[in-house]
Amino acid sequence: MEIWNTIVQTNTFNFIIFVIIFAIILKFAKIGNLITSMQSKVNQYIKDSEIAKENSIAELQKAKDKAEKVDSEIKEIIDNADLNAMRLGRKILADANIQSENILINADKINDSNGKKIISELTQEAALLSVELAKRHIISVLNKKPQYHAKFVEDSIKELDRFTF
Repeated sequence: MEIWNTIVQTNTFNFIIFVIIFAIILKFAKIGNLITSMQSKVNQYIKDSEIAKENSIAELQKAKDKAEKVDSEIKEIIDNADLNAMRLGRKILADANIQSENILINADKINDSNGKKIISELTQEAALLSVELAKRHIISVLNKKPQYHAKFVEDSIKELDRFTF
C-alpha cells in the first residue's frame, strides 16, 4: 500500500489521469466540431469587420469630399448673396428715383393748379372790386350831376337791347 500511496501522490500519475480524463472529454464532447464552429464564427466576424471597415472608409471618403466642397459652396452662396443684394439695391434705388420724380411732377402739378386757382380767385376778387368801384363812381357822379341820370338809364337800356334772348 505504501507503493500505491507513493504512486497516487506522484505528479506523473496525476498527470496521466488528467490526460485520460481530458481525452475522454474530448472524445465525447466533440471538441473538434466546437473548435471548427468557433473558428468559422471568428472568420465571419473578421469578414464582417472587413466589410464594416470598407464601408467606413467609403463613408469617410464621402465626408472628405463633402468637406472639400464646403468652402467652395460657401463662397458660391456668399457671391450669390452679394449679387442678389446689389441687384436688389439697384432696384430699390431705381424705384426710389422713379417715386421721387413722380412726387416732383405731382408737386409741380399741384403748384400749377394752386397758382391757377389763386390767379382765378384774385381775378374774380379784382372784378368784384372793380364793379364795386364802378358802382360807387356811378352813384357819386349821378349824385353830383343829376342830368346824367336819364342819359345813364338810356345807355343801359341800349346795352341791354344788344343782348337778345
